[in-house]
Amino acid sequence: MQTSSFESPFSFIIFGGSGDNSYQKIYPALYDIAEKKLFPKDFAIIATGRKYTHEEFYDFFQHSLTSDNRHHKHSIDNDFFKSLQEHIYFFPGDNTKMSFYTELNDYLNQLTKKGLPSGNRLFYLGLPQTLYPTVFKNLKKSGLHTSPHGWTRILIEKPIGSSLSSAKRYDKLFTDVFKEDQIFRLDHYLGKETLENIMSFRFENNIFEDLLHSQFLDNIQITAAENFGIDKRGSFYDGTGALKDVGQNHILQMVALATMGKPKDSNDNTLVNERLRLIKSLKTRPSDVVYGQYAKGVVNGKIVKGYLQEDHVKPKSNTDTFFALKAYVSNSRFEGVPIYIRAGKQLETWVTEISYIFKSQKHGDNVLTFRIQPNEGIALKFLTKKPGFTKMIEPAIMQFCYKHFHKGESFDAYEKLILDAFSARRTSFNTSEEIEAEWRFIDPLSRDRTPTRFYAAGSWGPQEAFDLIEKDGRYWIEPYAAFCQI
Repeated sequence: MQTSSFESPFSFIIFGGSGDNSYQKIYPALYDIAEKKLFPKDFAIIATGRKYTHEEFYDFFQHSLTSDNRHHKHSIDNDFFKSLQEHIYFFPGDNTKMSFYTELNDYLNQLTKKGLPSGNRLFYLGLPQTLYPTVFKNLKKSGLHTSPHGWTRILIEKPIGSSLSSAKRYDKLFTDVFKEDQIFRLDHYLGKETLENIMSFRFENNIFEDLLHSQFLDNIQITAAENFGIDKRGSFYDGTGALKDVGQNHILQMVALATMGKPKDSNDNTLVNERLRLIKSLKTRPSDVVYGQYAKGVVNGKIVKGYLQEDHVKPKSNTDTFFALKAYVSNSRFEGVPIYIRAGKQLETWVTEISYIFKSQKHGDNVLTFRIQPNEGIALKFLTKKPGFTKMIEPAIMQFCYKHFHKGESFDAYEKLILDAFSARRTSFNTSEEIEAEWRFIDPLSRDRTPTRFYAAGSWGPQEAFDLIEKDGRYWIEPYAAFCQI
């Protein structure tokens, strides 16, 4: 994979440095970038937060790499970690107070005077959206939105807004403080290797691209299943739900990459505009959406609590932890090809994949699957004769597995996106137009909701999700358990 590189010194300032997203994703990514020796010689990582002392923060940082973190499964080198630690600073404070920003600005300027790399500045915003008005107002008031000795950029996590109107308000907030070329709206799925490879696979191989057409396709299925709950995110999740948390961003980006037209060139804007054009063409009906919420269940012999028993969840909440829907793309290539989507938490397994189901005598005999996570790869299911004297036909799987062909070369999505932001490469980031188009698709579904159905933790969701596809004479493709396991 081609990855951006850079040589200029920088400071990476993390807002929400003691938060879960930094712990789960940002710190492991920073360690891996450093381990691959992709950072310049001079750099500084400055985490901010109010939970810890300096010593407690360093323990927190190291624990994020050594704990049972599903985003960081490999060991760390203690000597290398100690050398990385020399570049890490912790700035304690309350980011709801103006004094925090003026003191942080003074702190960065002092580092610069001491010869430390604080001219080029990339801010990462890992905070609740409710804090954005305070943060952006004070960034501007304190002068942190500009740097006297280099560039300033900001990384903003999805979801942005909770509706089209709120997304527009937030975007005005951003652009009142930063110029558009300083703003990097982050949906980490756009940094995933396998999603990037969908475009290469489709547009560089005439073998398959001509077959990905309504003449040959029966349907397209997207599954984004997690076999875990909401963790410690009850306060955020209960006001958001699965459709807005992942449907409005991750899922729609997957749909776009799976069905968009071929960009005319490799220009960042051209590719982003093709994604935007596809999202604008998506159609569905509120009645074709199923919502679910996980209830108590038994998983691997252990009782798993239901969503309503999670911390910081309202006692009678009808928040969706699962959704399934049927949509269509309004273009000639995929005209009439239904796209079935399901996504949720506390499902049977952890898997994200896109499957193209070809027309055949029996539904599901011929399938092309892109496995996004885990065990990333591409698989083609087809029929072949079983060895023997009698003619017996059986399904076979031909697969390409990243871990077999690119050992040590793979990158986590956050690694790529952080490097791209440093290098000002914008292809894998959302524009405000994309985000608004996504909300235009989601808003009508949120306004006219079907009831939220319960499903047992460890299952594949509520029965209504099966009814959605089975009434069309189709069924959900079961994720291939042995996918790239060998």
